[in-house]
This record gives sequence, C-alpha cells and structure tokens, in this order.
Amino acid sequence: MIRLNPTRLELRIEDLNEFSEIKNEFEAFKKAKDEKQRNLLGTNVPTNSKTKQEAVQERIGFVPRPRHSSQ
Repeated sequence: MIRLNPTRLELRIEDLNEFSEIKNEFEAFKKAKDEKQRNLLGTNVPTNSKTKQEAVQERIGFVPRPRHSSQ
C-alpha cells in the first residue's frame, strides 16, 4: 500500500558537474596516496602481491596447514 505518491528525482547538469569534480578529487587523492606508499616501500615492492584467495583467507582468519599423509 503506497501512502504517498513517489517523489520525482531530477538530475541536473550542475549535479553531473559536481559529481565529476568530486570524482576527480578522489582520483587525485588516491594517486597521491599510492605514490606516497610506493615511495615509502620502495619501487621494487609490488602493491598487490596477494592473490584473491590469500586475501579472502586472511580476511576470514583461515590459516591453511598442509595435511600429512599417514602412509
């Protein structure tokens, strides 16, 4: 049951301009942060050395241990 009529949302040119400005600022901040991290760690250290599986295992707290066969 709808008690109120839906409100109309309008996207204006000013909204798009504001969004693009904020997006550009965020990207510049992200690049500066990455550059700072590379300078602190050195250029030979890769930033994403973990695989997706390792990242998930770390996030959930799983520590894989090899199984020993009893043969």
